[in-house]
Parts: sequence; structure tokens; C-alpha cells
Amino acid sequence: YQGEAGMATRFNENWSEQRRIMAQRVAAVLYGVISIMTAELSVQAGTFGYAEAAIGALLVGFAMTVTRIFIEMVKKETEIGAHLPIGKSGAIVRDSLLVMLFPATTALLIVVAELSTMPWTILLNIVLYLGITTVFVIGFLSSYVLDRAIRPALLRGVVWLFLSLVLVTAKNLA
Repeated sequence: YQGEAGMATRFNENWSEQRRIMAQRVAAVLYGVISIMTAELSVQAGTFGYAEAAIGALLVGFAMTVTRIFIEMVKKETEIGAHLPIGKSGAIVRDSLLVMLFPATTALLIVVAELSTMPWTILLNIVLYLGITTVFVIGFLSSYVLDRAIRPALLRGVVWLFLSLVLVTAKNLA
């Protein structure tokens, strides 16, 4: 056990502003992935039209983007002990737009599925497994950017992969 002093030294040696920003961006993408995976749990094949599903994915992403902006602004205000001026919130808004990455990808996949007449069951599986894969990659990257250590990054990726499989199990049991 290193204690807080040992952890602070390691934190200072391995952390940089660029890595902190990257970690925040990786977390933003995760918001979008989990929001789509969660919404996908309740979607049954043929429940919605393709256009409705694509718009729904974008709306879910937008809702999570706005939620992340609110959360990050409140966190920042709590850190600084004052209201955050509008001009200083640009980075929060810009980074929060990354939440839309997975929902936009999902919407694009839905459009491609419609154009190729892909059955809903295959589309839902693709979205689900793409989400699971993305959770693994995000888990890996969120650890790797900290100290460039492969083993803890792989461990985090696998743990997050396992936890996302709980969502798949929940859907299969429902």
C-alpha cells in the first residue's frame, strides 16, 4: 500500500493535461454507447420503422449529450466554487458532443440496414455487439491513457466487457 503520498507522486509523474483531456473524451463516448445499449434493450424486432429507430438513436444521444453538459458544468462550478461563465463552457460542450459519436454511428447503421434490407434481428445484434466491443475499447483506453500500462488496461477492458454482457443477459432473460 503506497498511501496517498505515494499515489500523488505517481499521479504527478504519469498524468498530463493532454491525458486528462483524452480521458474526459473517452468518458464522453461511453455515455453515448451505454445510452444506446440501454435503449436497445427494450427494442424488439419490427417494433419501429427504420427511420423512427434512426431518429430515436439520435434523440437518445442528444438527451445524453445535454445531460453530460449539465453534469460537467455543475462539476466544474463545484471545483471552482463559482458560476462558470458561458465563454468558459466551450470545452465542456465540445467534449460532450462526443457523446453523439455512437448514437450517430447507430443511426447510420440503421440507414444502411434499411437500404440493404437487413432483417431487424441482425441489425439489433450488430448494434448490441458493436456496443459491447466499444465498451471494451473504451475501458482499455480509459486506463491506458493514464499510465500506458497494458495489463491494467486489458483488465479494465475485460471487466467493462463483462459488465456490458450483463446487459445482453438482461435482454435475453426479458
